Amino acid sequence: MKVQNPHDKFFRETMGNVPTAKEFLHHYLPKNILQVIDLDTIEVQNDSFKRKAEGPA
Repeated sequence: MKVQNPHDKFFRETMGNVPTAKEFLHHYLPKNILQVIDLDTIEVQNDSFKRKAEGPA
């Protein structure tokens, strides 16, 4: 069985784990960004940000 969108699946599963996501962001975000966000408020959101294609107006 072939996995559809393996990169998307990997990212969603990895970033869906709050401790892993916090560690990743802490390690890779620039310090000036980390100074203005609170990583302790991160929570999993099940919504998708994919937008549906809009048809002709």
